[in-house]
Amino acid sequence: MHYNFNKDLEDGQQAELEVMERLMARLNLPVDDIERSTSKGYDLKVLSTGWTFEVKNDLMAAQTGNVAIEYECRGKPTALSATTADYWVYKFAGLFFAFRTEVLRRKLFEEKQFFKQVTGGDAGSFTKMFLVKVEVFKSWGKEI
Repeated sequence: MHYNFNKDLEDGQQAELEVMERLMARLNLPVDDIERSTSKGYDLKVLSTGWTFEVKNDLMAAQTGNVAIEYECRGKPTALSATTADYWVYKFAGLFFAFRTEVLRRKLFEEKQFFKQVTGGDAGSFTKMFLVKVEVFKSWGKEI
């Protein structure tokens, strides 16, 4: 599979819209109570509560059986290491699971409950990721 940043960005933005719809339905929120962010800290914010969400779309989890969670790219903290979001929502295999960011950090950085650590991404990025078996990962969060 050839990496395509623009296609991945488009898929990620579509996942954000789907998460917005799910949050509005689940929390009975009006459309104008959720805003999309342009900051690096989070993707979505519920204005009435202040809750922030990072949204990830893992296109390979269904094929590999693993969820990939990025934490470093080009030698700098990214994704899980850099987010300010209260919650992470992962879309994989057509499912959406929400996690407290602090729980993911504890499970991965402190308890080391991952299958393995890998380096990948686009050429020269040296992107570091944790791989977690899908079934284990799902047990840490809640389907939305």
